[in-house]
Amino acid sequence: MIRSVKEKGIVVLKKSLILLAMILLFSSSAPAFAESRSIDELRNSVVRIICYGADGETYIGTGFAVGKTEPVRHIVTNFHVVEPNLDGVAILLSKEDQIKASVIAFDKVKDIAVLELSQDLYQRPPMELGDSDQVKPSQGVYALGFPGDADLIDDTPSGDPDDVTITKGIISKSSIQGGRGIFQIDVSINPGNSGGPLLNEQGQVIGINTFVVTSASGISGAVKIDELFPILESRGIEYLTASNSDSGSTKLWWVLGIAVIGLILLIMVIVFVVILIKKQGKKARGGTPITPVQSSPHSAVSNQKPVLKGLSGYFAGQTVELDQGDLAIGRDARQCQLVFPSSFEEISRKHCTIRYDKFSQTFTLEDSSSNGTYLHSGEKIPAGKVTQLRSGDKFYLSSKDYMFEVRWEHR
Repeated sequence: MIRSVKEKGIVVLKKSLILLAMILLFSSSAPAFAESRSIDELRNSVVRIICYGADGETYIGTGFAVGKTEPVRHIVTNFHVVEPNLDGVAILLSKEDQIKASVIAFDKVKDIAVLELSQDLYQRPPMELGDSDQVKPSQGVYALGFPGDADLIDDTPSGDPDDVTITKGIISKSSIQGGRGIFQIDVSINPGNSGGPLLNEQGQVIGINTFVVTSASGISGAVKIDELFPILESRGIEYLTASNSDSGSTKLWWVLGIAVIGLILLIMVIVFVVILIKKQGKKARGGTPITPVQSSPHSAVSNQKPVLKGLSGYFAGQTVELDQGDLAIGRDARQCQLVFPSSFEEISRKHCTIRYDKFSQTFTLEDSSSNGTYLHSGEKIPAGKVTQLRSGDKFYLSSKDYMFEVRWEHR
């Protein structure tokens, strides 16, 4: 039946849209990963730290932003950078702009300190923290920071990202020294550079620049980033991580893959529903009144066909084939194909419609009258409601004086 197929198609389409919405929602809520940035762009995540010592001296160092999203509230640096006065720490944004910071966690042995800013810090995206276990000797690295000697050129310290220096080197050795994991690197770490991030080729922080061996040339050390994780977690501070250099792109393709599959499924469902509705829609509605065919024992016998038989009343003994679409019954020849004389006032202008769906091979009956359409049992069919019939089922219009039957018959 046409209406049933359309209704089913709409239900399937709605369910498909809900499924796609759920897929997109799930994709959008997937774990966050750091946006891919060049090493030069990562300078925006590095800050200059000022410590006003109790002895009246000013000490400078470097730190970097941690967190999940911008703005950030936490900065990581070396403990020895803020050790002169834990209550006199600030970060320098420019020569005139400073933000006060509190030391909320530190580990003297590992030489790590975590600062909390007194206000949100914008335009300083959090850095992605890497995995120290993935680092191998001879691997290329970059040390970022504000070396103190570079300030001699301008005479006054600056916190502008453009003043962050980038020094390239390699990992010489991985070891444990003084109860902490250390990367030995050939990058020169100068005063003021301490506390800055040591990056791998993917821009992930794998260490914290910490010390330089003054008795040897080209030997410096960085605390492994894995030493920082327990400190952040103990304070409930969220941070971006990556188990390997491809984690961000892998997650991205995974999310995009789900979305594409969902979209393809939706398109397939839409195409299926449209084709089904078009096929059903080809069945004619309305048209020229049908002339009933008198039953005859001499009719040629072929395959079975769906028919409507008049059992009593005006169409008693007459048979109408139902394989040409809807068959409306009533007194109005403009609306109906099986037409009663206008004098039959108990029959409505359009009393009911009988349909046969060749795909499901079912009969259906729909009432649209004022006097009612009834099943043989006397049950009244609700107006506008489609009722399914089987071969051999009977129904009547207004009274049993106008009885019909639907059935399969050899024609």
